[in-house]
Amino acid sequence: MDSRYEYIVNLSRDFITLINREYRYEIVNDAYCSTIGKERAEILNKTVTEVWGEEKFDEVIKPQIDRCFEGEEVQYIDTFAFGTARKHMHVSFFPYTESDGRITHVLVYSHDITVLNETESRLAEYEYRDPLTGLFNRRSMGEILKKEIHAARRKEPDSLMAVLFVSLKNFKKVNQTHGHHIGDLLLENTAVRIRDCLREGDYVFRFEGSILTVLLTNIAHNTDAGLVAQKIYDAVLVPYRYARLDINISCRIGISVFPNDGEDTDTLIQNANSASVEADEISESFLYYDKALHERSSKRMKLYTELRHAFEADELELFYQPIVEFGSQGARVVGAEALVRWNHPDRGQIGPVDFIELAEDTGVIASIDKWALYQVCGRLAAWSAQYDIFVCMNISLRGFLDEYLVDVVDSAVQSAGAVIRERLKLELTESRCMKDPEFAVRRINDLQQVGVEVWIDDFGIGQSSLGYLKQLPARTLKLDKTFIEDLNDDNGEREYLSGIITSIRARGKKVIIEGVSTKSQVDLLSSMGCTTLQGFYFGKPVSADDFHRLLGRSA
Repeated sequence: MDSRYEYIVNLSRDFITLINREYRYEIVNDAYCSTIGKERAEILNKTVTEVWGEEKFDEVIKPQIDRCFEGEEVQYIDTFAFGTARKHMHVSFFPYTESDGRITHVLVYSHDITVLNETESRLAEYEYRDPLTGLFNRRSMGEILKKEIHAARRKEPDSLMAVLFVSLKNFKKVNQTHGHHIGDLLLENTAVRIRDCLREGDYVFRFEGSILTVLLTNIAHNTDAGLVAQKIYDAVLVPYRYARLDINISCRIGISVFPNDGEDTDTLIQNANSASVEADEISESFLYYDKALHERSSKRMKLYTELRHAFEADELELFYQPIVEFGSQGARVVGAEALVRWNHPDRGQIGPVDFIELAEDTGVIASIDKWALYQVCGRLAAWSAQYDIFVCMNISLRGFLDEYLVDVVDSAVQSAGAVIRERLKLELTESRCMKDPEFAVRRINDLQQVGVEVWIDDFGIGQSSLGYLKQLPARTLKLDKTFIEDLNDDNGEREYLSGIITSIRARGKKVIIEGVSTKSQVDLLSSMGCTTLQGFYFGKPVSADDFHRLLGRSA
């Protein structure tokens, strides 16, 4: 190359190379060599593959060079690794044509646009995020909500989402009294408080001014949004301390639910906004756009508040339903299932079907699990002194997943006396096991290591197969009452149940049948060899004192 041309080429900070039809370098400038970290002699006459690797060459570089050899000028942007640094490059390919018209080489001109790309990224960040709080802004909300609506439509037809319009109050007064810098600080901290009320997959946005919005993705029930709204409201109301003064702010929250209250972003936002305005007018902490839904949510929220109070007021009580061993001499009580009841001051006694799901959704179930565990252990210690008896109790999915479960169970058993260890049985539903079978096996083994058995409740109504029993370390399965509802009238049902019982026993496991309500069911089950039974035929759940008396009569 002419020395003058060489000087010009090497003066450029951009990368300039010339590549022949064998994909070998014939010219490389100083900028290219220094950035790659190789001497010119190490690059010249080497193939592009040898410099950039086969994958990068085949997938990215070669297609562009081949287009250029066809006579096309090619422009594209890509990221290249230069040692430990990654650079965004604008690469141009120009055909090099000889006097006879043949394209013999490709001139490659690469311009480093890393700084420009980073600037654009910062501008995009500024465009989509609020600089004060770091939250996504109003524009982001529209994009994210649109994306989540699209995803929801592709899922189950009953997929639910909720938009919460959180209108913060008293900020104008705070700014006037303490200055805008304090108002900004409170807004930022309030956003953090709201974020702490949400799940990982939910979003919080700064919509405008002192208005924040929340997107709850994939909620289980319409009324769940109200629980979150009340949680946000309570968090916002906690006073801020500044200069020995309490600064109080408040909020009103409007809720719209997809798809009931709108199937597009604008409608959902508008309806949530409308609900927040009305909430402010009637001084409600939150309000649904759908009034009927608001009434249901208010009732659920009231029940939740009362349930939390139930612990302090000692309103929860365990009832015990007998489990019997049925033989030629009749039925003998050998155990019991502990079932929680709520002695509500206004509604009377409430069964678990009316509040356990709420307890699970709100996390109150964790306290119920622990309370019930210690109650059962205490009763077992008293009864075991006179009777050979076991007690089983249900454990929630949240409790089963708790990393401290084994320690809590061990502590409860120790507090009551280690003698009850083999008499305590924890029940886990089959459906809960199937959420993560491998974890279930490990956790059941861990509990059995401290001497406490886990039984599988409601077996047969989930999705597991009998083959799964081989892996399951639980020694006892409780068959759901649906297996015996048509037992008297349907010979096929009897054969089906008999086959399941045979398969379970073949794997060395014990069977308990739930829901027994008639003498004919008892006779049929006895003929199949099922002698451990539970149901209204033998007794309804009763208080601890009544069950104690029942034990005395049974003995």
